[in-house]
Amino acid sequence: MKKMIVYLTIFSLLNLAGCYYHEQMNPSDYKFDENSKLTITTRDSVYNFIGDDYHFKNDTVHGIQLQKIDKRTTLKTNVRIPVENIEGVEVEKTDTAATILLGLGIVVGVFVLAFLFSTDFGDDIY
Repeated sequence: MKKMIVYLTIFSLLNLAGCYYHEQMNPSDYKFDENSKLTITTRDSVYNFIGDDYHFKNDTVHGIQLQKIDKRTTLKTNVRIPVENIEGVEVEKTDTAATILLGLGIVVGVFVLAFLFSTDFGDDIY
């Protein structure tokens, strides 16, 4: 039973390991239907949107801006940002191939270490 708990813990930690990257681009280069974490910079403010909190319609980004007031209170504000007012777009994306390679590398490394520690390399020379 303890082994199963250890295995589940290891695999759940591998799920948290991921390769993320930020990409800055012009508003004309970004497709606003990707549902990624998005930071929009205008001349006078910065807006942060998560996933499904924004959509693009009629050359305007419509979104829900979340603002933390205190520990338990969050203010939701509907925001409309015309594309001509956007100076920059920063997108946080997940690199799926790098994440898979990272996970496989960790698993293979654990198996190699387990194999090396479980075998004795000729300690019977005496």
